[in-house]
Amino acid sequence: MLFVISLLAPILARQTVYILLPVGAALLLASALLSNSNHSGTSLKALVASPPVWAALLLALWAGISLVWTPFEGPAERFAKAAATMALAAAAASFMPLRTKTSNLNLLPIGVAAAALALVAITLFAAPKYSIEDILDVSPLGRAGLGLALLVWPAMGALAARGRWIMAAGLGLSTIFACVLAGAPNALPALMGGAVVFALAFGRAQPVSFALAGFMAAVALLAPLAALGAYLIWPEPAPAFFKHLAFWGRMIASDGLRTLLGHGFGAATWGVLGGYLPAASPRSLIFQIWFDLGALGAAALALVLARASLTVGRSRPALAPFLLGGVAAGFVICLLGPAAEQLWWLTLAGLDAIAFALVMRGQFRKRRPVLPMGLGASRADDSA
Repeated sequence: MLFVISLLAPILARQTVYILLPVGAALLLASALLSNSNHSGTSLKALVASPPVWAALLLALWAGISLVWTPFEGPAERFAKAAATMALAAAAASFMPLRTKTSNLNLLPIGVAAAALALVAITLFAAPKYSIEDILDVSPLGRAGLGLALLVWPAMGALAARGRWIMAAGLGLSTIFACVLAGAPNALPALMGGAVVFALAFGRAQPVSFALAGFMAAVALLAPLAALGAYLIWPEPAPAFFKHLAFWGRMIASDGLRTLLGHGFGAATWGVLGGYLPAASPRSLIFQIWFDLGALGAAALALVLARASLTVGRSRPALAPFLLGGVAAGFVICLLGPAAEQLWWLTLAGLDAIAFALVMRGQFRKRRPVLPMGLGASRADDSA
């Protein structure tokens, strides 16, 4: 349900994206409580003590504090929903078994492949009609494509780690085709960025994870300087590629030191919706973190990105390149947009986190173990 229905149902009924993740995560938690395993407490403590989670908690804490000076009322409800969604996804990931069975691990690539094929079929033969409200942000087809662009990396890693490289390549190609047909914004640049990182990390995952961590942290922290430089170079209308960046630089020049503090959680989103900010405002998560949460929020985001890269870089050598490619793909979407502090994007991120946890705990064997000769017979005689 998490990896198939959560991607496809919102195409036909938009609001289901906010319902299915909580339902699926609740089922995971219920199954963990009903099982006989006693690892749940240990796993939850390990999750809370992990550096990426500490960094995410710092980011969430500062976002909650910033509600004190945000000029709008709507962000408080949005923050509560976003925090509850991410907390539920983290709890579901932590309560999964410490070792994922192969039969359960197969559900991820099967679900992603089914979602990709169904998305292609819906786009070609039964493309639904959407209202202006549906497509004002990102159409449901585009959201499904972005979800595939995130989930395909752990799914391909689950296949490749078991020696099924051809199936992994086929899954990747079908995802590219589905994203193109669905018109998912910036999905292709994200997939290209993930492919570059995957190629670089093949056989040298840990050095590349350090380099990727440093690069993402530097971009998150120094993005305002690039925006200010673009504005100084093009004070008049900038070229199309730098238009949003130069516009952000103009905002920094007018805000001054307020840029370091931020305007409060949700100020960028509600500013555009209320007409206080023009529609040309950047759509990237980097911009919204800086505009809303200032330098401290950007530092917390940089810490989250860096620790996530270092954590997945320490996974199995056959799996780490795919997970690093997934981290890079998610970062490209956050950098270019339309990902922002929106509940649908955070829901997709929660799905991706559960998929990462599922794969990183997998038991990868290319073939069934073979019992030594005579062992089965001796056990039969003993039981007799």
